[in-house]
Formats: sequence, structure tokens, C-alpha cells
Amino acid sequence: MSRGKHLSLEEARKLGKLDQFAKEHEAEGDEKAFDDALKRIAQGKLTKEKGTK
Repeated sequence: MSRGKHLSLEEARKLGKLDQFAKEHEAEGDEKAFDDALKRIAQGKLTKEKGTK
């Protein structure tokens, strides 16, 4: 078990407390852009963007 005040991802997964983990580890970013990119990757439809190889 972790010694700090926050759950580790592994602990949260094992204890079924992923919601608590998410609240303790808020992220910043563009959720929609991330979800869209993840869907394209999963569907094999990733396109090259300008400035990439």
C-alpha cells in the first residue's frame, strides 16, 4: 500500500477505486482531442498531420 495520502494507480485498480484515483490525479488537456485521436488509432485511421514524418 502506498505511504502517501494518494492512491497509486495499481492500488486503485486492485481496490476498485479508480474514481477516487481520478479525483486525486486531475489532468489538464483537451479531452475531446484526445478521445478523437484514440478512436482514430483504435480504428487504424490515424492520419499524418502537418509537420510530422
